[in-house]
Amino acid sequence: MTEIPVYISGYTNKESRGIYLYSFDPATGVLIPKDLAAESVNPSFFTINKSNRHLYAVNEVQEYKGQKTGYISAYVRDKETGLLTLVNEQPSAGEDPCHLVCDSTGNYLLVANYSGGSIGVLPIISPGSPDSALGRVISNPNHNSLYDATFGVANRQEKAHIHSIDLDPIAQHYAFANDLGCDLLVTYKFDRQNSGELNPFSTFEFPKGAGPRHLKFAPNHNNFCYVVAELSNEVFMLEFNFHEGKFYKVQQIPALPEDFKDFNLGSEIDISPNGKFLYVSMRGYDAITIFSIDEWSGKLSLVGYQNTGGKHPRHFTIDPTGNFLIVGNMHSNNVVVFKMNQNTGLLTQVSTVDHIQPTCIQFWA
Repeated sequence: MTEIPVYISGYTNKESRGIYLYSFDPATGVLIPKDLAAESVNPSFFTINKSNRHLYAVNEVQEYKGQKTGYISAYVRDKETGLLTLVNEQPSAGEDPCHLVCDSTGNYLLVANYSGGSIGVLPIISPGSPDSALGRVISNPNHNSLYDATFGVANRQEKAHIHSIDLDPIAQHYAFANDLGCDLLVTYKFDRQNSGELNPFSTFEFPKGAGPRHLKFAPNHNNFCYVVAELSNEVFMLEFNFHEGKFYKVQQIPALPEDFKDFNLGSEIDISPNGKFLYVSMRGYDAITIFSIDEWSGKLSLVGYQNTGGKHPRHFTIDPTGNFLIVGNMHSNNVVVFKMNQNTGLLTQVSTVDHIQPTCIQFWA
């Protein structure tokens, strides 16, 4: 099998210098360090637009060029070396950007600003071209002026904290913002054909203190959606009515063992490509919680827990073959690869590599 390029990033307050290039062997599950792909400040999350060979990374800071905002860096990838060259930077119109997504046309990039409590929509100039760059923010809804914080967890929910921004899996006419501080999943109408504007359309209210973080739509049921609650350590199964533009709750299920009482924060969520299993990472319990997904109802049933081989599993991803799950353990400075059992969903550790404070792992494939 041909090796697959992998990029890993994280905070740069220690020895890390930005975004690193690895090679992944899908036959053995081994990660091979290659090079520093690009120097960058706190690139805690990034997304890849393979149509124009660009990578877009948040720079999770609170000040940029004298403004109270983080920023976003656009890079173009050299297809021979895999290294990244900076194209340009743009302010994210809010402090501590932490998540972003590119629409399928490649015309827009949407970013979630955690501390700023806002969303930024940036146009991509000359989409489809290797020379394309990011334009300045053109739409910037702020949840601090739109919604109320719940104070369910007083030191975390004192104001709006948008932790993720996603687009609907069908036509991308809707955008979804998980607001940890307001315990809301906000649905926006997204005018991606013309202005790029975001307009609030509906809200789904989580129980006070849930702290919604990230979501994932089912690959084989586009109206089924799953949200990991960072503060209550639960998974919510929701159904999205595309006609109404609204979410409805189907199921609420704990992601920790009943007897685990120590501090924990839910983090990442993903679904196996075959649609049979859902995985959630737990920071504190330091495990991946594994659920099976009912083929017809979409409801979850607990399969088990897999220790991540490190501390504070902030992010994980599934490789393009669907056979391996790769976890970044931020506090133990390592990345661990697990083989996925296609029939049971269970994980078996196969390899590990040292990496300073990994917070995002993405395949270029």
